[in-house]
Amino acid sequence: MPIRSWTPTLSELEGLIRRTNTSQALVQRQIEEEILSLVALPEGQLAELEQQWRQEQGVDSDDAVAAWLAGRGWQADDLTLHLARPEALRRFGEQRFGPGLEEEFLRRKHELDQAIYSLLRVRDQGLARELWIQLSEGEISFAEAASRYSDGPEASTKGVIGPIAMGSLQPELAERLRSLQPGELRPPEALGPWWLLLRLEHYTPARFDAEMRQRLLTDQLTSWLQQRAEQRLSGATPEPLHYDHEPKLSP
Repeated sequence: MPIRSWTPTLSELEGLIRRTNTSQALVQRQIEEEILSLVALPEGQLAELEQQWRQEQGVDSDDAVAAWLAGRGWQADDLTLHLARPEALRRFGEQRFGPGLEEEFLRRKHELDQAIYSLLRVRDQGLARELWIQLSEGEISFAEAASRYSDGPEASTKGVIGPIAMGSLQPELAERLRSLQPGELRPPEALGPWWLLLRLEHYTPARFDAEMRQRLLTDQLTSWLQQRAEQRLSGATPEPLHYDHEPKLSP
């Protein structure tokens, strides 16, 4: 049976948006497309993006592109927006947040450092102390102890966790890891209902390299877009969008 075309009324569309809880995503996408119109990529770059897309999708003719669009109910302008969006957002984010990224890195560095550590947790204090003694004296390996005795999910990984960003850990756990040198084992300590045995395996300080810079830029832009969408949904009027185009060189 063919699918009937359906054009929802405004009331039906509003109801769908409410029931699917997509207001935030729709408003954020609207903001992104406002940025697209503001940045306006040059025609040459748009052509390069389309050529790259054709190669990735395996569509090597205009008829194949038309069929691809028809299969998704898209028009040519939809494809242009789809292809231009990542680069336009990157340029906008670079201009708005790029100059402050190194300061942002320094502010968040303690959260971005990464660690690999071994963890064993049990509910019995006496067992925790006995295991600590055996580990300290080399009578049992941490991997064996964790596999046999740990009550947490780390038992399936022989106690090894990471690499993991320090900012994603419980503050108490992160603080304890920072107090250790690689290979050092802390005595049993209580944390919530558990008694923990904790050993730092490797600590990697974050570096402000190209990968980290791009990560911070993406974080900043994503957070800004979310906040702007929330402002609009609350009825507030955000500051006007602004983008400075590079000056054209004189011939």
